[in-house]
Amino acid sequence: MTEKHDTRPNDDKGKPTNAESPFEGDAMDRFVKSFEASARRWELVVYPAMVSFVILAAYGFFLIYSLSKDIHTLAQGMDPQMAKNLGNISDSVVYLSENIRTMTRRVDKMTTFVEDISGKMDTLENLEPMLANMRGMNTSMGGMDHSVRAMSMTSDAMRYEMGKMGHSMRPMNFMGDFMPW
Repeated sequence: MTEKHDTRPNDDKGKPTNAESPFEGDAMDRFVKSFEASARRWELVVYPAMVSFVILAAYGFFLIYSLSKDIHTLAQGMDPQMAKNLGNISDSVVYLSENIRTMTRRVDKMTTFVEDISGKMDTLENLEPMLANMRGMNTSMGGMDHSVRAMSMTSDAMRYEMGKMGHSMRPMNFMGDFMPW
């Protein structure tokens, strides 16, 4: 029969031939098909993730741009004399602080005065017997006032009677010039 001649170089003599390779035929086809299916599954995940990343990056750039624009507008709107005005405010706060300290000292002095007045008012509460005597004096003064009014009414009545008596003596003219009523 005919002999098969090996066309391979001599150093490959111990290796299997193409027909005997495990990567040949059905196994290789299955491997390629599963790799392609796996690649398709990863494509379904990776491509949308990449698109999402690009969209988020663009939105982040937009946010940073609008923030820097807002800060620029804010910086343009600031008063160039702000440092001077802040210095004036600082001086005013120092002056206000000194005034508040002065007010605090005065309120402390007022507190001591009020405490002294309170102590003196406590001593007035012990003067109740003196107040009772003063009430008695008020009653006596009221009685004197009543008596003086009665005397005044009596002297007014006497004046009235003397005036009547003077009119009744008018026929005696020399007495009318003599008497003052």
